[in-house]
Amino acid sequence: MAEQDPTIRRNGRRTQPQASARQASARRTAGTDAPADFTAAYVRRALEPRLRGHGQLDVRRVNAHDVTIVHRYRSEWNGGLVDIAIAQLRRRTHQVELYWKNTNGRWMRYQTPNGLPFAGSLEACLKAIADDRWGCFWG
Repeated sequence: MAEQDPTIRRNGRRTQPQASARQASARRTAGTDAPADFTAAYVRRALEPRLRGHGQLDVRRVNAHDVTIVHRYRSEWNGGLVDIAIAQLRRRTHQVELYWKNTNGRWMRYQTPNGLPFAGSLEACLKAIADDRWGCFWG
């Protein structure tokens, strides 16, 4: 059987074949590991004292700009691993928006005491999570 030409004819034009979704995803995320590792280390350093040795924090990348902070610990009831999403940080332009997960599983934007949406630096978001004024992050 003869090999096919790597170009595909469409509307009388020759074009290159499309890359697979996996290849395109690998190209988009190439080089994004370093910022995620730095963010994860910064988040752990700021919030792990709050855990007092009960479990650990995972920082999971949602997409190129957003991360979810997850408290992972071993259940005392059955010994299984439990993952609880604590907060989500979404980078918008030059600020970071802070979200908390409500009982319906939806991410809600965290608000300041004035009722305005909270947005600030990564450090300000981590301070708000650690303080947990309304009890929506740590319960």
